Amino acid sequence: MLKFTTMDGLITHADLFLPGEHLPNATLEIRDGRIAALHPNGAPTPDLPVIHDAAGQRTFPGFIDIHNHGALGRDVCDGSPGALESIGRAKIREGVTTFLPTTLTIDPPLLRKVVQFAAPYMEAPTFAKAPCLHIEGPYINPGAVGAQNPAFVRPPDAAEIRALHEIAPIGIVSLAPEMEGSLTFIKEMRTLGITCSVAHTKASYAEYRAARDAGATHLTHFCNQMTPLHHREVGIVGAGLLDDEVQIELIADEIHLCPEMLALVFKHRSPERLMLVTDSMAASWMPEGRYELAELTVHVADGAARLESGALAGSTLAFHRGFRNVHAIADWPLEELVRTTGPNQARSLGLSGAGSLQPGSPADIVILDDHFDPVAVFVDGIDKLPAALADERAQA
Repeated sequence: MLKFTTMDGLITHADLFLPGEHLPNATLEIRDGRIAALHPNGAPTPDLPVIHDAAGQRTFPGFIDIHNHGALGRDVCDGSPGALESIGRAKIREGVTTFLPTTLTIDPPLLRKVVQFAAPYMEAPTFAKAPCLHIEGPYINPGAVGAQNPAFVRPPDAAEIRALHEIAPIGIVSLAPEMEGSLTFIKEMRTLGITCSVAHTKASYAEYRAARDAGATHLTHFCNQMTPLHHREVGIVGAGLLDDEVQIELIADEIHLCPEMLALVFKHRSPERLMLVTDSMAASWMPEGRYELAELTVHVADGAARLESGALAGSTLAFHRGFRNVHAIADWPLEELVRTTGPNQARSLGLSGAGSLQPGSPADIVILDDHFDPVAVFVDGIDKLPAALADERAQA
């Protein structure tokens, strides 16, 4: 079993980007795995060892991926003990220090088994932290299943989620709000502190507003498997462009959303309302070829994961590459764009201390080179990137 040693120290010469703030030559003081202080350019620093010199690099709060199904050949729904460790390892390679393992539309016994196997890693994560789960489906519209398995679609079941929530914390449930029983379900989830996100839906704008009034606050993988914008019914895509409060997931692989659509979203939505996600599946960080996704066959070619029907089936996107894509597309400075990489996710889900580098916060930090590739990824003050890459080095 991997063991990591925490040490107090300094990250120096940090070109630091925080929400609304750019500190071009800061020093981060780390003690007991937390940010003890941020020292701006020229400020005196304590006599501690330098654990990373970030000169010529860019420093951000650790990324938070709230929607991902798998990586490195493993899927959350494998229902096997090592799946989350493999996915957590891959997330570190992407600069992600916190992720929400995301399930698929599967039958109730398997879903329970998946949550049971996830719980030990969530309690004692080896790589990226996993504070709660994202349940995508099974409470979706059969006419908008996408890459979800239609055999296991079922009505919303609050008792099922309550039982799973007792095994391991649930953070998000993605569902179709127009299905019978959804509004009552959303209200009950709100009492449990679980976020409801609109997904795999054919809802009208009026049905969306009813879901918002009931307590739904997110949109899952915006524009994909949701009612499109039309001049006589704006649907869920129109709702995302109209609603100034809803939080919007974006898969910025330039496949799920073309560059022009990404530019449109960034032009019309405030930086506080957008959240980058990967929606990654098992083929992420793996060679192209044939894979399985909840008993469905997926073919990966040219960076896209598709069912045999041609429908998209999650992504092979790495989080840092999505960040690089939107940096090239959006006309925003990095101190605004950084909100989409973790602070918005943490705020909307109540993830205390995550997405922040204020004193007292966990020292979860990602440092990128000029190509937006991670060069160091600290979790609670420990650079876990070398260990996350160790198996690659052994094969070299």
